[in-house]
Amino acid sequence: MSEETSVLVFGIDELASAVARKLHLAGHAVAIHQPSPPTTIRRRMAFADAWSDGTCTFEGVEARRADKTKDFLAGLRSGMYIPVLWHPFDDVTTRWPWDVLVDARPKTEKPRQRLRDLSDLTIGLGSGFVAGENCDIVVDAGGRDPGAVFRSGSAPDHGPGDSPFADGEMVHAPVHGLFHGSKLLGEPIEAGQILGFIGTTAVTASASGRVRGLARDGAAVAKGAAIAEIVISSPKAEFVGITQRDRMIARSVAFVIEMERAGYTPISFENLF
Repeated sequence: MSEETSVLVFGIDELASAVARKLHLAGHAVAIHQPSPPTTIRRRMAFADAWSDGTCTFEGVEARRADKTKDFLAGLRSGMYIPVLWHPFDDVTTRWPWDVLVDARPKTEKPRQRLRDLSDLTIGLGSGFVAGENCDIVVDAGGRDPGAVFRSGSAPDHGPGDSPFADGEMVHAPVHGLFHGSKLLGEPIEAGQILGFIGTTAVTASASGRVRGLARDGAAVAKGAAIAEIVISSPKAEFVGITQRDRMIARSVAFVIEMERAGYTPISFENLF
């Protein structure tokens, strides 16, 4: 790998944003790949708004949507901001010689995309990745040991209760259409109060608490999609910035990259006995 390591992070939600920010501050040339409008509703905890607004500052770091090649290259070379790319996967992964690919996208019903052999080092975050098969290294993104590194095999498939946001209650769209919010992120709300409208259909809060997540005003939403999140009453709830868990995972990814760049060989305890 070169001294100035180029890293492409797939995803723009809370975890992907935490990882991209950490690697950017560590001095790597970092870009984010998000090919479609993000559905992230915890928008004060991610770079997600950069996709629609063109720019977003998150915990002191700016991300900018790079529609033109010159904007993309300017961000990588200057380090002044993180470029956000929306171009097709194959275009993004083949046009630029990335040293590292990090897939921080949430797991879906579809199989994880194969990253291995697309760059010098490929890292998959969470379950569904298998080190040595669809990526080189897996970093656990849940459970009791977030940030654990697997150089063979896969991370455990954790349940919903292992999420750092288990203290929140989701509000889902009753119909499809354009959402127009009437509340702000962080605002207190009472059960039954109106969060916004989809067309003429009111979307009401299912519980009393504070709004941690809310779809963008004017966003197109599908019936059943999560459009708001309410934290009922948790003194340790996180509403803004990077969660402690995501910070740990981001540090682990940065450490793995530094180890690989330096050429260190991990200790194998099996060989000590």
